[in-house]
Amino acid sequence: MIHLRRSPHLAPGSAFLAGLLLALLGLSAVLAYQAADAARSEAASTDRALRGYGSFATWELARRADAVLHRRLAASLDAALGGDSAGAAPSASALAARVARELAWCGCANPVRGALVLTVRGDVVTVDGAGAASAVERWLHDMPPVPTRPGVRGDTTGIASVAIGGERYDLVFRPRRGADDLTAEAILVASADVAPAALDEAYRASALLPGAVRGSVPAGEAVAAVVLSGDGTVIWRSRAAAAVRDGWVDAKVGGFPQEPLARGTVTERLDGLLAGLSSRVAVRADAAGAAPAGGPKSRLPLLLTVFGLTLALVCVAIVQLRRQQELVRLRDDFVSGVSHELRTPLAQIRLFADLLESGRLATGEQRSRSIRIINEESRRLTWLVENILHFSRSQRGAGRIAPQPVEAAPLVREIVDAFAPLARERDARFEVLADEGVVVRVDADALRQVLLNLLDNAVKYGPQGQTVRIRLELRGLALRLSVDDRGPGVPRDERARVWEPYRRLPRDAEGATGGSGIGLAVVKDLVELHGGRVGVGEAPGGGARFWIELPYAMHAGPSIEPVDGAAPARAVAG
Repeated sequence: MIHLRRSPHLAPGSAFLAGLLLALLGLSAVLAYQAADAARSEAASTDRALRGYGSFATWELARRADAVLHRRLAASLDAALGGDSAGAAPSASALAARVARELAWCGCANPVRGALVLTVRGDVVTVDGAGAASAVERWLHDMPPVPTRPGVRGDTTGIASVAIGGERYDLVFRPRRGADDLTAEAILVASADVAPAALDEAYRASALLPGAVRGSVPAGEAVAAVVLSGDGTVIWRSRAAAAVRDGWVDAKVGGFPQEPLARGTVTERLDGLLAGLSSRVAVRADAAGAAPAGGPKSRLPLLLTVFGLTLALVCVAIVQLRRQQELVRLRDDFVSGVSHELRTPLAQIRLFADLLESGRLATGEQRSRSIRIINEESRRLTWLVENILHFSRSQRGAGRIAPQPVEAAPLVREIVDAFAPLARERDARFEVLADEGVVVRVDADALRQVLLNLLDNAVKYGPQGQTVRIRLELRGLALRLSVDDRGPGVPRDERARVWEPYRRLPRDAEGATGGSGIGLAVVKDLVELHGGRVGVGEAPGGGARFWIELPYAMHAGPSIEPVDGAAPARAVAG
């Protein structure tokens, strides 16, 4: 098994690919930023357009309402005076009562807050006042005479907005010049009382936004407007407006922006006869240039999705690059390990072959020993080459087996006997405990390779002079073969990973024991081809127990029961 470690070098082309992927990620980030900036710019443009339309709608509503008030109030005073500028002036109380009747159009309970009649004859000023009108007597007294033209009577109706005692009033007056005097009649009307009716009339007259702007949105639903008195009380709202909350208009119908003062809601103070009042107006987004509600649809979510996918692909590519680097390193380590494994037996074979050829071995015993070593190392080479071939086929998915019924115990003993000379240098001994008469469907060559790898693993990582125990037992319809060594064992968190190719325990990473790193991986692959399973645990008395289970096993005949129920044991010297 070979320890995994990072390679400090990149494979050819990896740096270019990594740079390309990072450049792609950077480009995606730039596109996402540009999309976000464009979305913010479009939203800001939409906000400005909505506010502009809201300001226009406010101006149009105030202009129309002011015109309605001028016309209505002037007409009410004229009607109260009978349209006769030459008649006798009524008393202030009578004037107030007459005008109140004429103001029924506003639906107010008490619209007239005061009235007065001022008469100037020479240096004598006579004032007849009622209610709050007395506060403007001086203002009327100082009012300049209305100029006249030849053939035209010198009378007209004027309207002004005045503030009296903190309240806003509309002052409606009509001066008239007689032969000997100047008479003026005036009334005070509370602006907040008459404004709602004027606003309703102005709102119904025509749409506040032109049709080219509104598109298909009905005129009454394009603008939601409310008008508030000086103390913040809502005195009027349009058909599309439900209320005012937190400084913005809450619309009755859909399509209106829902962010406080953020999209289309404008607040402005009114002037003219509506002075002292304020308005808040919201324009439907889809009524402003037929833009979708809430502004233009942003492409930011799509680009953020693309950016996320690009980032994920870059991460996957980086992982693959790291894996590629690891595979390159593993390939190098594998070649190095296999070369070392093959070099040792080849060196032995060449050494003793040279000795035999040179004739320097004088005795028959020395020649026999050299031939035996050459034979053993040849077997080791054969076993190593078979391991590499099995591993190569498994990596390609081309592993094949030919299972046949085989009596397990004799085959296992034969394999152990063949391996024992290879363990002589570690002074290892083998003890076989086998259930006799067990037949299993198995590929004999594959089982040979499996057991040789397990025995080599036990000898390699166990102590010098240990006894390796091989146990063969029938468990139901499966044959379990286990190999116990006396080494340090395998930690629990590493037991599932020791079967991976090239895996080596951290504690053995710097050790002198080498290997190709594919032995246990070959074991797992060959066993799984038989439909079996593998595992590792603790051996009794310490060490590791590697086991395999092969299905389709059964007793072919009566078992040979050992004394005290133990399986017959056979010791093989290394």
